[in-house]
Parts: sequence; C-alpha cells; structure tokens
Amino acid sequence: MSKLLSEEIKYYGHRFKVIERKYKRDDGIEYIRDCVEPGDAVVILPITEENEIVFVKQLREVIGTIALELPAGIIDNGETPKEAALRELEEETGIKSNNIEFLTSYYSSCGYTNEKIYIYIAKDFSYGKQHFDETEKILKIEKIKVDEALEKIFDEKFCHASTKVGILTYYYKYCNGGKNKWKT
Repeated sequence: MSKLLSEEIKYYGHRFKVIERKYKRDDGIEYIRDCVEPGDAVVILPITEENEIVFVKQLREVIGTIALELPAGIIDNGETPKEAALRELEEETGIKSNNIEFLTSYYSSCGYTNEKIYIYIAKDFSYGKQHFDETEKILKIEKIKVDEALEKIFDEKFCHASTKVGILTYYYKYCNGGKNKWKT
C-alpha cells in the first residue's frame, strides 16, 4: 500500500479540479499522481415496451463530433445517483420514469480520476417536455432496438464508453438470460 504524504490543488475549474498528490510506498519509493476530480455521474438506459433503447444525439465539442449516446449527466451536490438519473432523464429526453433501477457502476479511468459512473435502467415511462441546462443542446432523440444497438457497438457507431457499458450489461443481464457465461 501507499501512504498519502501531501496534496495540492493545481487547477480548480468549472467542471473539475486537478490535485497533485504525493505518495510513499511501503518500500520507501515516493511518487506523484495527478488526480482529476470531476464528481460522479449517471447514465440512463431508457427501454420501451417495444424493446427499444432511447438515445440522445448531441454535440460533443471536446471530441469534435455529434455523438449518439444514452442520456447522462453529473450528480449534483446533495443528490443520490438515483435522483440524478431521474432528473437527467427528464432534462434530456422529457421522460418521466415510474420504474428506474440500478444496472451497474464503474470508475471511468482509475489511473487518473476518481469519477464513478452509475448506470440505471428506466422503464414504464411517459414523455413530457425536455428542459436542458444552459450548456446542453440535444439535437435529436432516437429509439433503436436492443439487438441493433448491440450491433452498433461492434460496428464502432458509439464513441461513449458508458453507452457501450450500459448496453452490453443490459443485454447480458436481461436479454441473454446470463446464458453466455464468460469462459476462462
């Protein structure tokens, strides 16, 4: 294990902060890690009674493309992941879900960030009005059958890791009945 010796905030921005942390291992080696702390986020896989997944298409300036992805967003201070999932789903799609359940969670890239992503499934929903925050503009909402969405993963049509993780986990847990156990 390693012991934290010191930490210093190197950058504090609107969306995240960067902290330089100095550690010392049990063998005496000291080293520095830069840690990006954006806060945690949620991703929602809305699934219709017709076995279609609801996606949003939006501009992602950081990678310079329009991305087709599952609705997602940051967990605000004081919110639980489930509360954030319900809020983000309604903001981005207008969907109000009566049945939202936890699917999985993961760390987006534990080598440099502590961001944890929580993925939920939304079922039994109705459509209302979208209400984006000031930085969002959803260009289009698309529904895609689960099997077609799975194909799009392998055809490299999704660039968002959480979209891939959400679809694959959903398919494995709910569509495949867990029949294809991983082989070692």
